[in-house]
Amino acid sequence: MAITKEMRFAFDEKGLKVFAPTLVGQSISYWDNDRQLKHGVVTAADLARDHYGNPFIEVTIDERTSGSDHGVVVPETGAVGEKL
Repeated sequence: MAITKEMRFAFDEKGLKVFAPTLVGQSISYWDNDRQLKHGVVTAADLARDHYGNPFIEVTIDERTSGSDHGVVVPETGAVGEKL
């Protein structure tokens, strides 16, 4: 299954244009819904702009379905160091 994510880096537009193609084919880990850590491979990376005109990289990620996903799920309640 392929998903699309926005990625923002501390580069100017020229730096993003150079950096975006280097992401294609790379393994990447990302948070899905801020609760589950997932892994995938970048299949496409394009330069895009938000509604304010700021550049960012839009990546298409092919989720890995084989192998370990580590099953990392963050609990919905409780903060770091909070006793439940």
